[in-house]
Amino acid sequence: MPSSNTFEITDVVAVSLALMRSNSVLGECVMRDAEAAFTGGRGDVVRVRTPKRRVAQNFNGTTVYTKVEEGHVQVKLTDEPTVAAAFTTKDMTLNIESFGEQVLKPQMDAVSAYVEKSAAAALLNAASKATGARAIKADAKHGEAGHVVKMLTAAAADFTRREIPAAARFLAIGPDVQNILLDVEQLQKVNEAGDSQALRNATMGELFGFRVVVSPYLDGAVAFHKTAYALAVRAPSEVQGGARSVSAADNQYALRVTMDFDPSVKSEVSIVDTLRGVATIDPARAIAFTVTPPAKA
Repeated sequence: MPSSNTFEITDVVAVSLALMRSNSVLGECVMRDAEAAFTGGRGDVVRVRTPKRRVAQNFNGTTVYTKVEEGHVQVKLTDEPTVAAAFTTKDMTLNIESFGEQVLKPQMDAVSAYVEKSAAAALLNAASKATGARAIKADAKHGEAGHVVKMLTAAAADFTRREIPAAARFLAIGPDVQNILLDVEQLQKVNEAGDSQALRNATMGELFGFRVVVSPYLDGAVAFHKTAYALAVRAPSEVQGGARSVSAADNQYALRVTMDFDPSVKSEVSIVDTLRGVATIDPARAIAFTVTPPAKA
């Protein structure tokens, strides 16, 4: 049986970061910025770099130069998702066969779910409740103006009209819209649905140029470009003292893992935490939808 001494903290952090990214859905669809060993804390404001659009000009004999500079958005770190687990030496030597499966994975599942849920609430759900959000009629028949297909094709046309790039367009949907999409006859035909198998499995697919993602934390739906929103993740700096603590970042995710011994309960502890902030970069690059209930007979 393994002992706690067999675990290298750096290996634990590497596995944690991989788990965090594999659990992320909405986080993969927005601009992300991560940093390890962040010396600030919750409430701090950080700068997230954003793409800056260039405009070409017709050369008329004089070259016009523009400054090479990056855009940025201010993101406040509002949340500090933390999961702590305590386990005795006996647990480690006799009961826990897989530290990753029995201790680390549940911790990372909880942290990832927190980040996903808070991102949905702070950004996408807020957008769907904003003034002017379009309504999808849950009882609409095929061909009616309020039908979900009509709304999504209109959103695609709006994006094109606004010169929003065709790449990195997303449609994030909640269970209510997922139920409607799976009932749309057009999506049941391979030649019209594109990646129909993915949609039937309620995972990912392509629909009218949007990559479809499903989130249980989302109400309604939001069509958006990757550059509409930003997610900032900062890993607190390593704990000083006797604890084994590592702060790391990879693939634009960051977290801190701390392993220590708590003599008050005679248990080893594993603590996974991070700092998270979200912000809207460009609201014009998102269109939200709400779902209206069926009309009463």
